[in-house]
Amino acid sequence: MKKMKFYLWAFLMVFATLSFVACSDDDPDPGKPDNPDKPDAQVTTHFDLWVSMGGGSMTSSDAYLVRSVTDLTQGEIDFINEGVDVTELLHRETIVKGKYYYQIRADGTRFGKYRILENEIEVVAEFPFTTLKDRRHTHAWLDDKILVLIGSNGDSSKVLWVKVDTESMTIIGEGELDLPAPDADAKETFSTSGIAVYRKADGMILYSYLYNPTSSRNHFYMAFIDPADMSTKKIVKEERASFMAGTAFGELLQEKSFFTSNGDYYLACSNPLPDATSSTQQSGTLLRIKSGAMEFDPDFAIDTDSKIVVASNLDDSKALIYFQDPVVTGAPNWGSFFNCYYAILDLKNGAIPQIINGLPFCSGTFSQRSVIIDNKAYIGVYPETEEPAVYIYDIASGNLEKGLTIRQGYAFERILVLED
Repeated sequence: MKKMKFYLWAFLMVFATLSFVACSDDDPDPGKPDNPDKPDAQVTTHFDLWVSMGGGSMTSSDAYLVRSVTDLTQGEIDFINEGVDVTELLHRETIVKGKYYYQIRADGTRFGKYRILENEIEVVAEFPFTTLKDRRHTHAWLDDKILVLIGSNGDSSKVLWVKVDTESMTIIGEGELDLPAPDADAKETFSTSGIAVYRKADGMILYSYLYNPTSSRNHFYMAFIDPADMSTKKIVKEERASFMAGTAFGELLQEKSFFTSNGDYYLACSNPLPDATSSTQQSGTLLRIKSGAMEFDPDFAIDTDSKIVVASNLDDSKALIYFQDPVVTGAPNWGSFFNCYYAILDLKNGAIPQIINGLPFCSGTFSQRSVIIDNKAYIGVYPETEEPAVYIYDIASGNLEKGLTIRQGYAFERILVLED
């Protein structure tokens, strides 16, 4: 069984002595079927940079500002008289495909299709929508225009689904997933969202979910759903991790799972630390479902001492991971700022995660500042004593260069890639 545990002492030895080894030259197609949200490197694109004012956390930010740029390799940008204030209409927890943002708008009354232009938000189309909560749902694209939204109902006693034709911006189907009901006597409820992905190879939605309360989490479930009628074909129980790394917001803000080009699916999961005094204190586990399989691979599990915040496919053999761990970063405690770091995890031989030398430790456990496109990883940092910045990591050579910087005073939240 490929069960790999990374002990902290060994990790720190690697951290102290690490020099980069070049990654594989193999470059998966960015538009591969099982990654429909990834932009095609041949399409003309730009980057939307999201920053916040007043805190840069899930609850304390006063405003969200977005500015579009075509180049992340150089220059310094500011948001004074530049960019768009999206606070009143859009959340940073959003769905992006092609040129557009899709989401339940910030007031929770409508589902919309939007473009962020140089100085304004273009409302392309909206329709009344109150079936699911804003932000608190997951999603999967069945093709270029059909989007499936999944989330729990008001009291989380059911899991609901809605199919949206994003071309005509109409609802074309809705209902309830056929999942075992929570145990009312045990005061169970469904998790808010879970994580849904579409596996084009066999036309199946993979939907991971669990039951609350949080105190009883020690396993979760994966449902295999036929999107034609949204019927549940199989449910498997997974006990090697306590829960998926995303339970409330799906992947609206952060990548918690990915496909490799051969169709294997990797899911980031979490486990409460034995002496945890808060739910934030977790270790991480990466699990796999092989292409076409309807169960987790029993011979594969990568356990890490650090909490997995973001997990992205780097080059099919390695993953780019954004970790949280005050032991590694030297932060005073789990609740401190600047206690996150970036590392590369080998998917094939289970080598100890390699911290990316040259990147400062970061603040922001509810953010995603990394995108992978055209053989490069663009990695944003929000450090304590330096300007927020974007670094460019060349996947083939392992070279790292500093690129665009953002004037201090803003919390760096997101990098998103959109078509022009």
